[in-house]
Amino acid sequence: MTSTSARCARQTLADFALGIASAAALLLVSAPHAEAQRRQRGPSEAVVSVYDVKTEPVSERVAAVGSGRAQEQVTLTTRVAGVITDILFKGGDRVEKDQVLVKLASEPEAIAVETADAQRAQANDAVERYKQLNEAAVSRVVKAEAETALKVADAALRRAREDLDRMTIKAPFAGVIGLTNLQVGDYLAVGNPISPLDDRTTIVIEFTVPESVAPQIKTGMDMRASLAARPGEVFNGKVAAVGTRIDPVTRTLSVRGEIPNPDLSLIPGSTFSVSVQLSGDKSPVVPGLAIQWDRNGAYVWRLKDDSTVERVDAAILARDGDRVFVDAALEPGQKIVNEGGGLLSAGQKVRQVGS
Repeated sequence: MTSTSARCARQTLADFALGIASAAALLLVSAPHAEAQRRQRGPSEAVVSVYDVKTEPVSERVAAVGSGRAQEQVTLTTRVAGVITDILFKGGDRVEKDQVLVKLASEPEAIAVETADAQRAQANDAVERYKQLNEAAVSRVVKAEAETALKVADAALRRAREDLDRMTIKAPFAGVIGLTNLQVGDYLAVGNPISPLDDRTTIVIEFTVPESVAPQIKTGMDMRASLAARPGEVFNGKVAAVGTRIDPVTRTLSVRGEIPNPDLSLIPGSTFSVSVQLSGDKSPVVPGLAIQWDRNGAYVWRLKDDSTVERVDAAILARDGDRVFVDAALEPGQKIVNEGGGLLSAGQKVRQVGS
């Protein structure tokens, strides 16, 4: 390369470097000017949707675990001893009230009824004869004795019929009867169990709640129950009764709930997860999307004059789906940013596109 060519190349590189330096100097001079102009214009306008604040009682659920039992349940026994002659049910049968379930040998009792009935008829005949005779033929004492004999015969007949009736075991109420180990010919002693009987058209659930929420539990409140063995199914019921004392050891209150079971699908003895809806003081309700977070905690953007926003700190009290109950300085009817609040700053102008 000749000396002339070298000089030309060096001149070209020098001119290029000078151009870059000039451009950089221009940027340094123009950047503060652009920033100043941006600050004079203020933050750019943001497009947001808004929500009108409402206040509602805070919805809170208290959860518990309880065991279910039938509305009415009993283990059938007998008041008299005897030999079984008939068993008129099978385990799992639905029986009606006063339906005959078991019969005991009752021939002596039947004979006693016949005897008492005959004695009663004889005493009644004597009274009727004395009524037909005139007072001169029969003294008042004789008539009184005959009437007394009739009353005694009536009582003896009722007693004999009661003894005969006890030899038949009947269902005290309608329900589902369980299994039995008895057979025809077995001797049934007084008090021996025959079979369980459950009226499970309503399931009663016994559970406890903490002392902190005990004053809020009232009869008639809605409750929900579910079974671990049947996930996804929810059974609705009511609080039927509430205890009167806090347990000094567990610091809990006993509660009794009832769940309708018309199809008898729920079985007594099952373990239920129970929740009761509580109602507290009113608080603002906002959409979940309106809640923003930073190092200082949760907050929402409130519209000051329908065109600029300000920050309002919010403490979350409870959630109900996509709604959030908050403790915040918000009044009913005030507007807050629902969607589009993620990049806002205090005092920024906004444009509403929905509510």
